[in-house]
Amino acid sequence: MKGYVKELFTSIQGEGIKVGQRQTFVRFLGCNLSCHYCDTPDAQKKEGCFVCGNSVWENPIEIEFLLEKITEDVVAITGGEPLLQVDFLSELCGGISKMNKKIYLDTNATLPHDLEKIINCVSTVALDFKIPTATGERGFWSEHEQCLKIASLKEVFVKIVINRDVSMREIDMVCDIIERVSNNIPLVIQPVFGEHISALLDIQKRALKRLTEVRIIPQVHKYLGLP
Repeated sequence: MKGYVKELFTSIQGEGIKVGQRQTFVRFLGCNLSCHYCDTPDAQKKEGCFVCGNSVWENPIEIEFLLEKITEDVVAITGGEPLLQVDFLSELCGGISKMNKKIYLDTNATLPHDLEKIINCVSTVALDFKIPTATGERGFWSEHEQCLKIASLKEVFVKIVINRDVSMREIDMVCDIIERVSNNIPLVIQPVFGEHISALLDIQKRALKRLTEVRIIPQVHKYLGLP
């Protein structure tokens, strides 16, 4: 089977509870959203070449070709939005699992039915809840909650990207969803890179009144100049 992939590379995980962990990244092409803060806007459409190291190939790419390039014990599946190619993703995850490697899925948490199809293959799920003031998109609260219920079968955390326009109502809605599933699920608050948010600690304190674990973790790979 073939799929559309932007790049494959090795780096450290720059976001969330696994920050600093060395991983092989498989970045999918295509996304169903167009967030203001997106750091890979050229991956939003399912077009472009596949890049691995100093070499470039035409899309679509064979799964076997990708599996040969994986070197680390943890494979991060990211995008774009990987769940848009759920059949290709399912087969790729099956191949990765046969290699006895762990799968870290980073998803925008808007496609619960597709997440359900591949959840058994995944070790860790990073659910990127979309805050309307940061994304410019509508709220996806129902989809986010459905995804969190499915992902709660695995190691899971929620991350939210925020900017200075974030509202406390949005923070409360995120906490509402997490509480209804389990208040022990970690929440990672991720400020937009380079933007000062004066209420950052107040936001964390507010969330901690309802959730067990709330961390403020910016995008570390950007500070380090890594992919």
